Order: sequence, then structure tokens, then C-alpha cells
Amino acid sequence: MKKKKIQIFYGGFKFVKGGVNSHSLSLKESLNKKYDVSLITLDDLSLIVRFLPHLVEKITNLFFLPMGFYYKGVLTKILFKFFFNKKCDYRIFEDIYISWNSNIPSITMMHAVWSDNLQKYKLTKNSIQKLKINEVKIINVIKHPVCTVSEPYKKYLINKHFNKKIDKKISVVELGIKKINYISKKYSNLKSLIYVGSLEARKNINFLFKVFKKVYEYDNSYRLTLIGDGPDKISLQKFKEKHNLPIKFLGNKNQSEIFQELKKHGTYIHTSVKESFSLSLLEAKISGLMTIAYDKLEVPKEFIDLGVENFNVNNWFKNIIFKKKKNNNKFNYKKFLINNSSKKLIERIDNYGFEKSDFFNKITNKQLKIFKNKNQIKGELILTYCPIDKIDQYLVIIKSLEILKNQKKKCFVIFN
Repeated sequence: MKKKKIQIFYGGFKFVKGGVNSHSLSLKESLNKKYDVSLITLDDLSLIVRFLPHLVEKITNLFFLPMGFYYKGVLTKILFKFFFNKKCDYRIFEDIYISWNSNIPSITMMHAVWSDNLQKYKLTKNSIQKLKINEVKIINVIKHPVCTVSEPYKKYLINKHFNKKIDKKISVVELGIKKINYISKKYSNLKSLIYVGSLEARKNINFLFKVFKKVYEYDNSYRLTLIGDGPDKISLQKFKEKHNLPIKFLGNKNQSEIFQELKKHGTYIHTSVKESFSLSLLEAKISGLMTIAYDKLEVPKEFIDLGVENFNVNNWFKNIIFKKKKNNNKFNYKKFLINNSSKKLIERIDNYGFEKSDFFNKITNKQLKIFKNKNQIKGELILTYCPIDKIDQYLVIIKSLEILKNQKKKCFVIFN
């Protein structure tokens, strides 16, 4: 049987490492088992226009920071739509800025928004607010499903960051990683610290080095290893040399190499000020490490064993030296496998076409009876389904009612 075609759109380059890039590659690999999947990135554009979105970003940000990020996304969408608007069965957009409406069943992943990731810039509230207003407009005009990557991040975006200006319904499809052997072990070598991720302002690595310096001065048996690269690497290396600290820079690694390195250590330390999911924390948990992170990160709470309430060096120092695990819940790593995530994405797309305003939030047995009488439907009406969540139950009911209305026949859907 011919496989259905899926287009995945990622608005970056394949060689630029990061969470969204990693997700798009893992998603393609997972879906390839059942579908004919194309991953479309900036690398697939003609060389003539390939770097144009980033050029627009740089020039615009010189005069109207941070609006360059917005216009980069707009131009990327235009180029993708012009060159790759081809017939397929499903579309998955890895960013709100590059998605467009069409008759092809689609879904947009909201991993993050630019207005929430500007920590490296000194900006006025008005300039950030202008970007937020444009992002709200983008989200609200999307006609297909939009999902973000964790329940805490969804609540934060809707209630705090965008101050309840989003009219679009947002669901959650958590990210996942490829199936690996879960490493169950007691915490060992806790004085061997490791961090995985970009070396940039948002990840707050300069703060991590200040914390580690204080820890090492207290107990010189501590060690720190970094996996990743980024714009702050040179200044971090200078800090290491100046204070003669035992810190290793391992550069970028693939997922298999990351797991091989993680199991050599006991404590994963994550000083990032902003996360919506964090594959790095997930990988550390799967590897059996104790995780220490800022407790207000919008990530699944089971990712953080020891949460620190602020960015005071002394607080982090005390938490590292006198470790007292706060999260004692058993970690269910199977919940975060990419096969589960990819399956949920397709299910969200398939079910969404049957949503009709807010009716699916209010439907009752009385309303079903009225519907039967109004449309002269006689006999048993059987609506059964194995739900993903409450919304999906109602979506299938709406689908069934539409079938009954048009065909005036019984509808059988299996309910478990």
C-alpha cells in the first residue's frame, strides 16, 4: 500500500544544533516507519535565497530590534510556500512563524516564541510588546491545530506571557526521544557535574561558571563537563583559565554520544533561565542523574529533582554541596518517547477537522436527543471511542453527528 506523504517544515539549518532541530530529525525518523516523510529546512532552498531570511533578520534588528526575528519568519514562510507548497497528506510546522493555512491537514508546534527568548538583548518593554502583538496575530489566524510542548509552558504563554490575548485553542504534545535502554542506577559520583546545551546567554552558562568556581573553592574534588557549543564559548574558556578550574569542553555530540557521556557523571546542572521542555533534562533523567535546575522553568516537573528558587550564587552553591532531593516521584521515561509524540501529532491533525466552535465543550445527552429528533434519526445511536483526552471524545461525537445528518444512518465508533 502506498504510504501517505508528510511534509515537516523546520525554519533553520540542519547543522545548527538545538532542541527544535533535534526534534525535527527524530520526528522524521519516527514517522518514516509508516509514512513518506520530507523534512524541509533552509538547506533545501536555492543557494541564491538560502541565507536571505537571516540577512533580513540582521538588517532589521540593526534598526528595529527585535522585529528582525519576526520578519525572518515571515520571509521563511514565503520561501517555503513558494518552493515547497506541494501536494501531501499532512504538514507539520515546527514553528508558528513559518506555518500557513491550507486544505491540507496540518499542525503547528509552538516550541517557544521569540518574545520569550530575548535574554541576551537589552530591550524596552515597548519593543518586546510590539513583537508580542505580532506573535498573537500569527497564532490567532492559524486555522489548524496548534500545540506546545509542555503543560507548564502552555499555561505560562496563555496566562502570563500573552496575558490571555490568545483566542486560539492550544493543546500539548510533549517532545520525545528515540527509544533507548533506561539506565536505572543509584546516584553515584555526584561531584562530577555535567551540562548539555548551547553556550549562550539564555542558558546562563556564565552564572554556572561562577557557581562552579565557588563549589570548587570549597571542595576541589568537584569536576564540570560541558557538551555543546555557542557564542559564549571563548569567554567561558578564558574564565576557566583565569581561575584554573577543572572544566572540560567536549563540543557538540549526537544523542548516542550524549548518553554515553552522561552515564559517567552523577549530577546534571542546568542554570538556564528559560525552557519550555528541555530535552537535556530529559536525557539526564533517563540516564539516572540527579538534576538541579531553576524551579520556575516551564518544563514537566518530574524533570527536576532539586529546584533552586532564584539565581543567587550562594543558593546554588548550598544546593549542590548539601544535596537534598525534593522530587521523589518515580520517573516514567516511556511517556517521553518520540514514537508516542509523533503518534499524538497525527491524531491531533486527524481529529481537528471535526471541531465546531465551542459546541464540543458543552455537548450533553439532552442535546444528542434533540439532534436525533430534529433530524428524524430513529433507532440506537452508538458513539464509542478510545479518547486521547476529553476534547477528542467530543470531536469524534461531532464527526459522528455530521455523518448521521448527511446519511441518516447509524454510526458505530469503538469506545474503550
